[in-house]
Amino acid sequence: MSGATVSRQELRDLLLEVTGPAAEWAVERGTSTNHRAIDAQWREDVALARGRHRQAEHGRHHNRRDWLTHRRRELLRTRTVQELLHELSVDQGMTWVDMSRMLRVSVPALRKWRKAGGVSPENRDRLAGLAAFLQVLYEAGVRDPAQWITQPLVDGYTVTILDLYAPDLAPEFIELGAGDATSVMLLDRIEPQWRETYKSEYEVFSAEDGMPALRPRG
Repeated sequence: MSGATVSRQELRDLLLEVTGPAAEWAVERGTSTNHRAIDAQWREDVALARGRHRQAEHGRHHNRRDWLTHRRRELLRTRTVQELLHELSVDQGMTWVDMSRMLRVSVPALRKWRKAGGVSPENRDRLAGLAAFLQVLYEAGVRDPAQWITQPLVDGYTVTILDLYAPDLAPEFIELGAGDATSVMLLDRIEPQWRETYKSEYEVFSAEDGMPALRPRG
C-alpha cells in the first residue's frame, strides 16, 4: 500500500485483522457513537467561536470608543472653537446645514460661534466630538467622510448617518466605515423601525447625460 491512498474501510479492516475481536468491539462501538461525538464537538466549537467573536466585537467597539474619546479630548485641548469650525467646514467640507443638524443647533448660532465665540462647554464638547468623528472615519478608511455620511445607507431607503448621528452612536458608524458591520446590521441594532420609517418612493438612476437622477419606483 506504499504510496497509495488508503480508504477508511481499508484502515478499519487492517485494524481488525491485526488486533482481533477486541478491536472489532472497539471499532463498532466507536462507529455507533461517532456521529454524536462529532455533533457534540461541533456544537462546542461553535459556542467557543461565538464567544471569541463576541469578545472581539466588544474589544473592537471599546477600542474605537476610546479612540474617539482620546481624539475629542485632544481637539478640546489644542483647538479653538474657530479652528474646529474651520476644520469641519473647510478641511472636511461639511455644509453649515449638515453641521447644524449633527450638532443640534441653528446655522446662525454656528456663524455666531465663528465670529464671537461664546460657546457653552457642552456645545464645545459636541463640536470637538464631531471633528474627532470625521477624523477617525477617515483614518478607518472612509475617503470623504463629509460626503459619506449624507449617502443613503440602504438602496431604496432615505436613511443616512446624518439622520441618525448622536455622539454615543459614533463608534457604531466607525465600525460601518471600517467594514466591520453592514448597513442592515447597524440599522437593525440602532433603529429597528427603519424599514417603515425611511422607505423611499423614488429610486436613483443614470440619466441620458450620465448624471444620477430620481424617478418614482415602478
